[in-house]
Amino acid sequence: MPCNGKLSIVDQALAENSPVAFSKIQHTPITAFQTQLGGHASFQETSGLDVGVRIGNRAQTEVRPQLFLREGQIRAIASGRDGLDQLIVFIDKQINKKKLQATRIVSAEASEPHFLMHRSDDAYVSCSDPDAAYRFLVLLEAQWPMIKSNLQGTAEVRVEQVKPDINLKLKFRLNEEFRAVAKIAFEATALLLGAQYVLQPEVDPIRDYIKGDVRLPDPRPGEIAVDARFVRRLGPEFQMNFTEQHGVLLYCSPPEVVAFVLLYGENAYMVRLATLAHEIQWLRCYEFSYRRDGHGEIEEGEFASRLLERVPTLFKVGSEDVPDLLKTTPPVE
Repeated sequence: MPCNGKLSIVDQALAENSPVAFSKIQHTPITAFQTQLGGHASFQETSGLDVGVRIGNRAQTEVRPQLFLREGQIRAIASGRDGLDQLIVFIDKQINKKKLQATRIVSAEASEPHFLMHRSDDAYVSCSDPDAAYRFLVLLEAQWPMIKSNLQGTAEVRVEQVKPDINLKLKFRLNEEFRAVAKIAFEATALLLGAQYVLQPEVDPIRDYIKGDVRLPDPRPGEIAVDARFVRRLGPEFQMNFTEQHGVLLYCSPPEVVAFVLLYGENAYMVRLATLAHEIQWLRCYEFSYRRDGHGEIEEGEFASRLLERVPTLFKVGSEDVPDLLKTTPPVE
């Protein structure tokens, strides 16, 4: 399935701030599409600075370009000269666009401002005092020509960790995660069945949900308020693991049209797409890779062969019978 150049809010929640992201980032190959864990990850440097890092494929860490204001002096930390150059280019652009002073400010325990470029096109300032953070941005812009010159001429000094620990603060955004799963199912439906299918009025409710029509219930004590009208996370009861990649299984059992979204071959969700009284029974399946090795529809014969090979108990046969049965499976035309 084609990927967007930039993640939307709901896509980001699923890719970076969900249990799926947390459980799979360690196993995502370096050669796969670039991933990163959301939240704030950092290590403590010997002078006490909380140095921000990004956790990516195979749980590898990368020091992000950042600035600290400490005792009236600005200190820069990056993964190397290239990272420092990225920071300089980014701040140049923000000043030219008159956006630097509008940089997002987030609350933190540290009383000294910390400017962290957590993405290639975004940054925030963390500080216990939002007024101090804003004053830092004003100071940074006013003195940027001198600061920039100093950064470009400074010698590199290796930053040491106090101990090999990474501190991680990660917020799970469950409602956005579910909306992202619904979006995957919706887009797969449009791809396989056409735009006119998803433009039917019966599909409007889930379209509105994806666009932000979230209706939170009144949770019982100890529960989290999650809009579960359309999406439900599945557990071991889901046995149709038809791919080791990402996939969507669309199924119509009149009048209900549902989708089963499978991520990394093991994280399954059920999505209620629509109720269509005029439908007949059908099944369509689509697979897309996180390893950069393609995507496409899985035909019925291939789908049956995969299930027979991976979950023979669905067909009430033993694993020893699978090889012979696969030989009799009709070929994909």
